[in-house]
Amino acid sequence: MSPLCYILAALTIAFAVSCVMLRRKNRSFEGMLCKFMASFGFISIAIIGYCTRPHNTYYFCIVCFALMFGFCGDVLLGIKEIAPQFKSRLVVLGMVYFLVGHIFYLCAFIHTAGFNIIPLLLGVAGAVFAFVMIKVIKMKADGKMRIIMSVYYGTLIYQAAAAGYLAITKPAPAFIAAFIGAVLFVFSDSFLSFLYFTPVKRKNVWVTLELSTYYPAQILLAMSVALMSK
Repeated sequence: MSPLCYILAALTIAFAVSCVMLRRKNRSFEGMLCKFMASFGFISIAIIGYCTRPHNTYYFCIVCFALMFGFCGDVLLGIKEIAPQFKSRLVVLGMVYFLVGHIFYLCAFIHTAGFNIIPLLLGVAGAVFAFVMIKVIKMKADGKMRIIMSVYYGTLIYQAAAAGYLAITKPAPAFIAAFIGAVLFVFSDSFLSFLYFTPVKRKNVWVTLELSTYYPAQILLAMSVALMSK
């Protein structure tokens, strides 16, 4: 892997840590800028990794699409911090962009490992579980939002399970990194759902938990391109 990828990863981590610290201090604008730079870092890692070691063009392209949709989602969720009057709309739009990104990740994993019914069944089970738990823990989600959140969570579980199947069938460092990243995404977005849809008392704790799992997830998924070997 190119040394430049390590440098980009280090810079991305630096921006990510800065974002977490600034958000904890309620410096929303500065935190938003650092979040944008970290998101740009994800895409840069994948592009530089592929350019220095071109391999599996389809996987690279699909992962890049996923990272770009994630970047758009970050922009929308970042804007809501400085424009709270549009929070509800921006959260929904951000979720949609991230959902599309997860679908791209899922396509990359399935194309590389092949289709297997077990990850799909786990995804369906995850969606049903989310649909039930949203009501049990009394999240602030109406009928449509409850369905969107359930589909989103089911996609997350399907993505993680598909990445796990890929890592088992092709245990290369790139795909192990992708699996760990996909699992971290499940935790990250679970924390985010509590932050947005429940009356949490210690907001900074949930923000820290969410960002501390989200950034490693995206870095690892981007690194899965850079770690590809011929």
